[in-house]
Amino acid sequence: MDFNDPMLEHLIDKITNALKENDRDEAAKYMDIIIEQYPDIANILLSSIEFSNIMAENEENAIEEAKSLPIQDTFREDDDLQGLDEDQIIENMNSMLEIEPETLEEYIQKGTVLTITENFEEALACFDKALEIDENNISALISKGHTYDIMEKEEEAEKVYEIVMNTEVEDIYDLMSKGYIFETHDMYEEALKTYEKALDQDKKNCNLLFLHGSCLLELNRYLDAIKSLEESINLYETQSMNTIFELPSAYHNIGIAMTKLDKNDVALEAFNSGLRLNPDYYPSYYEIGLIHEANEDYKEALDNFELFLKFDPENEEVLEAKARVEKL
Repeated sequence: MDFNDPMLEHLIDKITNALKENDRDEAAKYMDIIIEQYPDIANILLSSIEFSNIMAENEENAIEEAKSLPIQDTFREDDDLQGLDEDQIIENMNSMLEIEPETLEEYIQKGTVLTITENFEEALACFDKALEIDENNISALISKGHTYDIMEKEEEAEKVYEIVMNTEVEDIYDLMSKGYIFETHDMYEEALKTYEKALDQDKKNCNLLFLHGSCLLELNRYLDAIKSLEESINLYETQSMNTIFELPSAYHNIGIAMTKLDKNDVALEAFNSGLRLNPDYYPSYYEIGLIHEANEDYKEALDNFELFLKFDPENEEVLEAKARVEKL
């Protein structure tokens, strides 16, 4: 599995967000997965400058908290991960970044770490080296395009993504990545074909079923979308260690499909199922508010719009809905 497969990107995002919020338990949960399944990558990530700076924040409090936790609730009792002070962490990070890559995978790995640490030109050079080895490598291409996106170089990013969309691939994770690029370009029919090609290889892959169902939703094929999304939910528990999505997003998409089918009661059940799992999945509050507004239950509608705005206070669409309901 390539360093830049969607599952790993999902895990990295989870760890980064958790560390920024100083939620060590949440970060530890996802880091343990990476340590187990991507041991080489775990060392690189733990040695990145960004992670070290984040981990250094409130370090004294974090150390005291860690002392009170059982070992399974911390990152891991590996000799090279325990008892490191800030200077040591930064030193280890810098040494990892100084490694000279030799293989395609190593160039992608180092390029990704350089992107995380905002060394964009050096990252691009690594991805170009990887592409010299394999000019059609999807992971290297998408990583390069992503770096251009962060640099706000849209024209360069689009040239790279065009290559991705015209590259024939067979690997499931490459197909998932290619399908996602199609979706970001609103090419949903092409994305659907790509996901279905991957499903021909693995019809019980909950990640693929989620992407497939969400794509069908964009194509207004609501019953088919619900079927795929429900299958992804049913498989989630057995594949949760390898998922690229969270259950609330699947329930949310089912809720959207149900509202389009005028099944608002069932939609409310779906939205609330997701919110019970994660009350911070705020997009569902807006959809619930719209249903209550349609039912002329204005207080409930207003309450849900306000819950949404706690997370995204400048969302114009929700602000307009709130003002509309307040007048009513």
